Amino acid sequence: MLKNKKNVKELIYNFSSKFGIGVFRRVFPEYFAKEPLKPTDRYIEYPFVIRNLPKPPAKVLDVGCSGSCFPLLLTGFGYDVFGVDVREYAIINKMKFSNFHFIKEDIRKNYFSDNYFDAVIAISTVEHIGLFGRYGMDDDLGGDKQAVAEMKRIVNQNGVILLTFPFGKAKILKPYTRVYDSNLVKLLTVGLEIETEEYYMQDIEENWYQCHRNEAEAVNANNERYPLCLIKLRKK
Repeated sequence: MLKNKKNVKELIYNFSSKFGIGVFRRVFPEYFAKEPLKPTDRYIEYPFVIRNLPKPPAKVLDVGCSGSCFPLLLTGFGYDVFGVDVREYAIINKMKFSNFHFIKEDIRKNYFSDNYFDAVIAISTVEHIGLFGRYGMDDDLGGDKQAVAEMKRIVNQNGVILLTFPFGKAKILKPYTRVYDSNLVKLLTVGLEIETEEYYMQDIEENWYQCHRNEAEAVNANNERYPLCLIKLRKK
């Protein structure tokens, strides 16, 4: 009964969303004709990660990979890629990738051995870990720090940890995200050294630009618009 109800709700959603888009396309054709679409965070984050990864065939873990094609792109560069998420990674239901391995589990309770990876990446992920109501998470306000501590354990001594997350005036926007400031970043990265850090924000026209940490930290962010912090970490 519950499954049928879910299927009906899904059909209604799919139908109404397509119908709504069709109406908007007819009423406001000039907006739908605009190209390209506004860049999202990923336009900033993916190049940062690729620039700072060790050379293939390094062993890389992508934390919170569900819904992202990025780990599969890394396989195309010759990396040995693992993905971990509490949600499914749907593309592998009927497909196999020789150098991509998905494990459905919580990074805070993973079974990887110490020093297993050459690189661990978490793209817009740590800010959600332990916030109840999003991505199947439980309520654990220290979950982000526990997750990074696990990343530190499973990356080797010469490896890197690459993190991206919202930055600005510190706050928790339940159930959406955390926003970190400099002090919270220090608490998040205990036992790790920041080798590289970059900050980006949007102007009033929503164009991204690189900025200084102080400028980003002064922003009173919300769940829809926030500066980005991107950091490369190594073990001390």
